[in-house]
Amino acid sequence: MLNFRLSDNYIPKKACVLGSTGSIGTQTLCVIRDLGLEVPLLSAGSNLDVLIPQILEFRPDTVCVRDEETAKELSHALSTSGHRVPLILFREKDVSHAVMTADCDIIFHSVAGLAGISQAVAAAGSGKRVGMANKEAIISLGDWLTDLSDRSGGTIIPVDSEHSAVYRCMYGHPRSEVRKIVLTASGGPFYGKDREFLGSVTPELALRHPTWKMGRKITVDSATLMNKGFELIEASRLFGKGAGDIDVVVHRQSIVHSMIMFRDGTMLAQMGKPDMRDCIRYAATAPRTTELGAEPFDILEHGELTFGPVDSVNFPAVELARAALLAGGTVPCSLIAADEEAVEAFLRGRIGFTDITAYTERTLERCENFGEATPDTVRQAESEARAICRELIGQAL
Repeated sequence: MLNFRLSDNYIPKKACVLGSTGSIGTQTLCVIRDLGLEVPLLSAGSNLDVLIPQILEFRPDTVCVRDEETAKELSHALSTSGHRVPLILFREKDVSHAVMTADCDIIFHSVAGLAGISQAVAAAGSGKRVGMANKEAIISLGDWLTDLSDRSGGTIIPVDSEHSAVYRCMYGHPRSEVRKIVLTASGGPFYGKDREFLGSVTPELALRHPTWKMGRKITVDSATLMNKGFELIEASRLFGKGAGDIDVVVHRQSIVHSMIMFRDGTMLAQMGKPDMRDCIRYAATAPRTTELGAEPFDILEHGELTFGPVDSVNFPAVELARAALLAGGTVPCSLIAADEEAVEAFLRGRIGFTDITAYTERTLERCENFGEATPDTVRQAESEARAICRELIGQAL
């Protein structure tokens, strides 16, 4: 569970960004620019078209990339154009050491998927504040990761809009006062559609989210509601609530980002525009807020706010995730790995939209639970789930 250890006197001056070229990473750099923070370290994959302009603007001392080929290409591009070449790292152990020892006040982690676990472990062990947007690390490693952060003297603040909202609502209240967490879901682009329609959904349709601008994988997960299932597990890990104490409701307007219910039955909600930069900014400045240059949220512009149940028949992913949470151990990691494989197969046109959750469920039925979640056991679980899911998809083609 999170330790909620925040200082009223905390003022960040330097921030590292992991996953800087992705959707959340680029928005994080927008916030960093607004706050006037220095950036001593950037971590990215291989998208040099985005990374090089970031390097030229923020001038980090260290840059981490996916592999040696990308490192050589980056070094050549910078040196031949007459720009300063920072220290460029690509080996996992070197990247982890750089993250853990970085000279900064906050580390923003937005590397997508299970690929971000090693950097999440390094960030949690750094003793610094971590703005965590990598839900897969929290889901897979659970208390192991938050305990590591606690022991190192650091703290994790969630950047997902839903968990940022819960964090804000819970801050300053004893955990014992909170009866229930209520996560809101937009319902995705296919809200209200039946099984027949969903069977005809193409990747192009699935990538059109009605509210949020996100990466391809998370956009598809939002369409199947698997992302909300992941967020249910993440909420349990972060806030210490069981599967039965976390509800998911459909809120099409995406204005109420999530809510908590107190023991007396009253509720507290966090509201705002559907803009990830608000969550990123709060992670950097909490428990304080900062003056916003843009127009503030105006509730009169948004009319009615509606709430409804999740259609678990046509969108079974949320309950599949709840079952994985109840199973515990390494099963949540297996869920993520299987879903990653199934989504990739869908985006490549190899399986249908409704097959994503179906193959994920069939994979879990065959996966072993390797017990307590640690970096070693989740690696085992990830490898097994990927292999099983690929085998199942391959058999059907």
